[in-house]
Amino acid sequence: MKNKFLILATTILGISLSSCVDMDLTPESTMTSDQLANDPTGIEYATIGAYRWFKTNRSGMAGGSSSRDVYARNWFQMNEFRGDNVFIAGVTTDPFMKSYEYTDQNTEATCRYMWYSSYSILNILNTNIRIGTEGLSEKNDHILGENYFLRALVYMNLCDLFARPYSQGADNPAVVLRTEEPTTGEITRASIGEVYAQIEKDLNKAIQLMGNYRRSDNASYAWKGSAQGLLSRLYLYMGRNQDVVNIVNEMLNGKTPEDVLDPDLATYFTRTQTSRETLWCIGYLANETQGNSSVASMYLNDPASGAGWGEIYPSDPMYELFNRYADDDIRWKDFHLFQPIPTPGVTFNGENVKWMANWPVPNPTSWYYGSQYRYLAEDAGGKYIIFSNNPGLNNPVPDDYFTNTSAKIYIKEEIINTYPKYFFTYNGNKINVTITPATNNRMSYRKIFNTKFSYQDGDAMLCSYPMIRWGEIILNRAEAYAKLNNSTAALADVNVIRSRAGLSGEQLMTTSNMTARGYTDILDVVLDERRLELAYEGFRWKDLFRNNKPMDRRYAGTHPWEIIQPTDLRIPHQISGDETLINPGVVPNPR
Repeated sequence: MKNKFLILATTILGISLSSCVDMDLTPESTMTSDQLANDPTGIEYATIGAYRWFKTNRSGMAGGSSSRDVYARNWFQMNEFRGDNVFIAGVTTDPFMKSYEYTDQNTEATCRYMWYSSYSILNILNTNIRIGTEGLSEKNDHILGENYFLRALVYMNLCDLFARPYSQGADNPAVVLRTEEPTTGEITRASIGEVYAQIEKDLNKAIQLMGNYRRSDNASYAWKGSAQGLLSRLYLYMGRNQDVVNIVNEMLNGKTPEDVLDPDLATYFTRTQTSRETLWCIGYLANETQGNSSVASMYLNDPASGAGWGEIYPSDPMYELFNRYADDDIRWKDFHLFQPIPTPGVTFNGENVKWMANWPVPNPTSWYYGSQYRYLAEDAGGKYIIFSNNPGLNNPVPDDYFTNTSAKIYIKEEIINTYPKYFFTYNGNKINVTITPATNNRMSYRKIFNTKFSYQDGDAMLCSYPMIRWGEIILNRAEAYAKLNNSTAALADVNVIRSRAGLSGEQLMTTSNMTARGYTDILDVVLDERRLELAYEGFRWKDLFRNNKPMDRRYAGTHPWEIIQPTDLRIPHQISGDETLINPGVVPNPR
């Protein structure tokens, strides 16, 4: 039975609720928060409503809403598109473009909806925490603990999006801190130090309340491990490295990382709700697909069903990092798909073309770099560019780059930090290129689809998104070890992750081979491993800026060609204008 329940909380915000995963609710009714306090099952229903805010489209925001208005979609896009893992092939009117370009404004739908939905969720959680009673039963305490965990998670995510990293100053303004306590005086932004203190307090309370009881094995329900995992992230972001090690060791409780990681990484993202790896995920049922509004939709145009837009691809540096061990790394070969060239394909001298070269070129009318590509043939001298005027080519690329085609231009290889790099020389200039299998393109950008968030229940657009998982937690500890100058322990954690991904032998990292591979610091080894393991999960930009490292976005795509420094004013998103209009004390982020 699928039913609905309505709560009118302290701010008179109406929220419709429905069942989540395997839990049935009582018949439809309406309660005020005072009535809720006297109903022993009321908080359970309200908590389900909070969970559903993360995964479903919610109307109610001033000015209306669209199918894009889903917390999960916006959280992943606002975080991942801010980094250097992906590029957008073309320009879109979708507001996520502003996060990608670092041109967001306080009127953008993404900024407004994430603020609106976050505080709507917090409204439910604060009400539950205010009226909840401890000690009634293990289950009741656990549900109350879930509310503390979710409140900590929402505030952590808000700080990720709208505040500067904690490492750049605990006194920097973050977000409005609203708890179960009544608000008095002018509404202002709390410092990130104050918000992080509340997050730590809430997570410790959640751990205490949830204890060893677990009301469901489905990872879309929070449990003690969810709170501990998020606490390890909080400590890492605060620079409390020994605390990171301590909490992760406490979580392992004598087990090894291999005992808690999912042994079948290739299928993990299709079954996150039931995997031992997942500490908390946003759970979806088979009939809850988000279709072309899903996170997967921008990464994949499914060959079988045609679902998805498939307009966002791995950046050149992301591709080159994966390509070091692409034949063996599950994270590349099982989560990526080259879109074939449409029939009749491309042939040269009667044979299918196998390779292509890609390189960035400046757009004379904009701030971004477009992409050039050419198909390659091969002879005894190596791979060479097939010019468009060659009569053996059945499907030539319009030639707006090469003017002198009288001699073959060969692709040359050089070994940098033990890995091959490719280039050609034209008119005396060295042009660096990436080499990929011959694939289809969009606006001259090569198409490589990401399938990481696809194929739950066979649906190309469905995934129960993992928000906290053991892969991250082990790498949290690795980073903490690196900063504690424990290189052996840091690399051991890195290599557990690499081994699970299918790498072995010389493909693992050691203190002796890392220098030859271009690393002078264990931390950079860990950060590259985080980039590979947590690709597309929204961590990359935060990993760089919280470690006060610049982000190099000088690669093809419709974003500014630039290096973004960790001090750049554009790093935090703009706070919703809906908030700053009502509460003038909430000062916008400077630009």
